Amino acid sequence: MKILVATDGSADAIAAARVALDLFTEEVEIVLVTVVQDYENPLEMSGGFEGPLVTPEEAEEEYQSQMTEGQRALEHTMTALGRNVEVHLIPTDANPGHAIIDLASELHPDLMVLGNSAKGLFWRVFAGSVSDYVLHHTPCPLLLVPHRNHI
Repeated sequence: MKILVATDGSADAIAAARVALDLFTEEVEIVLVTVVQDYENPLEMSGGFEGPLVTPEEAEEEYQSQMTEGQRALEHTMTALGRNVEVHLIPTDANPGHAIIDLASELHPDLMVLGNSAKGLFWRVFAGSVSDYVLHHTPCPLLLVPHRNHI
């Protein structure tokens, strides 16, 4: 069985992954994914007729920072799960939900797992329209695990 787990490395995201692992006694293959924003063209983040809000250098610095944060999230989750997993760090300038669904469509997992947290990057990535998009476009069963305080 292949399980696709979206993570930001937070305790809530790791708890969601563990819930999925606890549900299955058979050997499972875990695929971790973290999506980070990639603003390829800082001119797209313009302030109107006065020009861009950030320089290309500032956009690159922010991108590198987000990639580092994403890599840390993947490493932290993998360490917490105590097993070797396949990892995907996906930069996107679109809705992160699209990137998750694209990966799921490519990998054909048997289950997708998302944690529902009110903190950190996970909340920013999966709040509102992103989780709604994933919910309505997933090509496989979806397990949405609520934050412990919301159960």
